[in-house]
Amino acid sequence: MDGQPEGENAVESINFPAALILYVIHVWHLNMAFGTLPGHVRHQRFAAGAFPRRLRVWRERNNLSQSEAALKLQISKRTLQEWEQGRAAPRGFARTALEKTIHA
Repeated sequence: MDGQPEGENAVESINFPAALILYVIHVWHLNMAFGTLPGHVRHQRFAAGAFPRRLRVWRERNNLSQSEAALKLQISKRTLQEWEQGRAAPRGFARTALEKTIHA
C-alpha cells in the first residue's frame, strides 16, 4: 500500500499542466466560427437588435443581395445571414470596421 485509498471510494487526483489547459482554450477559440458568439453569450442582443437592422438597411440601401454584400464585406454569405438575423455578431476590430463601413 502506498497510502492511497483503494476501491470505489478512491479518487484519483489528475493534475493537468497549465500549458495544456491554455492550449485547449486556445484551440477552442480557433475552432469558433469568425464573428460568432459562444453559446453562453449568444442569447444577448446588441442594443435590442440595432446592429442587425443597420446591417440589413445598409445592404438594401445599396441594392445589394446577401451574396454581393458578403463579397463586399469580405465575409461568407452564411456569416452575413447570421449577423442580419441576430444569431451572431462581429466583435472587436471586425465590429468597428463594419460599423465604419455601414455608416459611410
